[in-house]
Amino acid sequence: MVFGLFRQRSSGESSLEGSDNADTVAADLHEMRLSSQQTLRNDSVERTVRNESGEGLLEDSREATAPSTALEGDTVIPADVNAISGTGGTVNQPGPLIDLIEQNRTIERESNLSAMTTPEMIVDPNLDINMNMELVHKSLVLLFDNKFHEAEDILKKHYETDMHFALGYGAMLTFQAIMTYDSREIEKGYSILAKGLELTDSKRQKRTDYLRMKAPTYEEVVAELLYAETLLLTSLLSFTQSDSVISMIKGAVKGRTSYGIYKDLHNKYVVKAGISRHNKSTIPEYLSNDFLSGICLGYGCFQIALSMVPPKLLKLLELVGLQGDTTEGIKALSQGVDFDGLRSPFCAQAIIAYETAFKFHLDPYNMNLGAVDKLTTKYLERHPVCVSFKFFAGRAEELRRDLKAARQTFENCIMLQDEWVTMHHTCWFELMWISSLEQKWNEAAEYAERLFGASNWSKTSYLYLLAAFRHAQFVDSDPSRKYANNPNITTLFKDVKEYQIRVAGKRLQIEKYCVRKARSFKNQNNFLFLPALEAMYIWGIFSLLDLATAKDFIDKCNDKLVNGITDVQLCPDDRGLGHLMVGVLWKHCYLLSKDEPERDGSYLQKAEDSLTLALSYEKQISLDHFIIGWGNYETAELHWLKGDNKKAMEYIKSCKKVSSKIKYSLESRVMFKVHNLTERIKRSTRSTT
Repeated sequence: MVFGLFRQRSSGESSLEGSDNADTVAADLHEMRLSSQQTLRNDSVERTVRNESGEGLLEDSREATAPSTALEGDTVIPADVNAISGTGGTVNQPGPLIDLIEQNRTIERESNLSAMTTPEMIVDPNLDINMNMELVHKSLVLLFDNKFHEAEDILKKHYETDMHFALGYGAMLTFQAIMTYDSREIEKGYSILAKGLELTDSKRQKRTDYLRMKAPTYEEVVAELLYAETLLLTSLLSFTQSDSVISMIKGAVKGRTSYGIYKDLHNKYVVKAGISRHNKSTIPEYLSNDFLSGICLGYGCFQIALSMVPPKLLKLLELVGLQGDTTEGIKALSQGVDFDGLRSPFCAQAIIAYETAFKFHLDPYNMNLGAVDKLTTKYLERHPVCVSFKFFAGRAEELRRDLKAARQTFENCIMLQDEWVTMHHTCWFELMWISSLEQKWNEAAEYAERLFGASNWSKTSYLYLLAAFRHAQFVDSDPSRKYANNPNITTLFKDVKEYQIRVAGKRLQIEKYCVRKARSFKNQNNFLFLPALEAMYIWGIFSLLDLATAKDFIDKCNDKLVNGITDVQLCPDDRGLGHLMVGVLWKHCYLLSKDEPERDGSYLQKAEDSLTLALSYEKQISLDHFIIGWGNYETAELHWLKGDNKKAMEYIKSCKKVSSKIKYSLESRVMFKVHNLTERIKRSTRSTT
């Protein structure tokens, strides 16, 4: 490799003065420099931010310790340059490349050029840096005030010349593309992010400066952060843009590089600098809150995401240095909120999303809703009509089982704006489940139908839910109906398979589940065992039931299991499913009824009896093998609640054993739950020793 053979002016172009021969040499050197610089960037694995004492901005783990023969003001030559030039000799035995470098040195000395200086950060000929940042902040305010088009217009105007605008515009398009799953939006977002990568890469510290042990400028460090942010967004889009293996590998590599930069920046400018969110006097003047909040956002999100990875995948990630810690992630995001910078609202939203979405599915009875309330209140005071924080406020009300208040908040979110229609879809999704919790099957079906017609994300899931709710409405309206022999319902189940999509090259597991259940409906002569209740369990909605509704659902299941269904022979799959849902509902009753006399013994015992019955059908089940996987997990959690960690671990092993024998619906979702439960068991074991 050739490490930067000549100096640059602030425009980034080479400048060599001298003879005609020098012009030819300079052209050759320029071509080699561009080629080598690209190679270096591609080869870079992990680099560390350098401080003002001479630690470089991005330290390549394989090249950082390479000695240099450069003198001050000279071109940097690596010690193993002969190996690079192909001469095979020593440094004192120059080859063609050495001669070329020496010619360049002579030309530079004769032209009296000064030592290399860092080019100024010129982002827009019509705007200075401060004015640019003021516009970026203005666009963020417009975004949180629901003026999405105005915010987009500002970012769009300058994205070709300023890396902050390119990142902001690219981020808007990325989330819009992911929410809509529109191929045109994906392509547009990818092209804007590509421009952002080009801009940020041009402002990062040059490899020649790094090898000169030159401290980076503040603009170069900021560019490094923006590069990591843009790279991460590009990685996300890579998984949706194409289903090829190459696309998947590229996305993973970009994500790995982004994580490495975030980790280095956090270590250098937050950890080693001793910056405390409780003592802002420790923040150096040259570090802006915008910059620090950005570091905390990326580092915190990566820590949380990696901490939730199941053990199998975690072992692979650890081999390439990827490790996560939830506590560390929440700490970093909280610090980002307290910096009150440009990315602080997004740090808050990341914490809220973790508590109300990820934790809801993994450990729904231990969510920190107090933190959610604090953050939503803080930002709604600044932006009273912000739909994203309004939505999160409604989500917190829903998780508290205050369905009336949650319904009102979601409906208000829809009325607040009509520019960001995908936010309407998100609210409809929550309103659909609120209706199902209230057993308003017709209303739930109407929301599912709206989602199917308007959203591109998972039409298969929405169509299956529509069919399941119509099934519940049809059967519940007349108890004498044993089959859903309704042409409309039959058509809905039949069409479920027609709308499957691929994400990251694979079919969505939830869509696979929906297609299998729709196929079972046809094979069982238009019959399914309480499909609406089963859907609520699969989507994690059982944990939102109040005590009275939970007991009502138990009665519905037991009525079908005990009394049977006229003219219908329940197969082992149906019976196993029924007992599984009853066991989960009794466990839920135990967790809700803190003050009831039956809580300590009766509810848990009933739950264990039902789950044991569900698992007893293991060898007889022919299709719905997920019942056994999920049943083992639910039983493990039940024994953990009883304080029997040893028994709980036995069922976790049984759950993993099932997965090793047979693939079943939503297996990865169960493995995430198993991983989380295992961590809870470990923590409880340590606390008692």
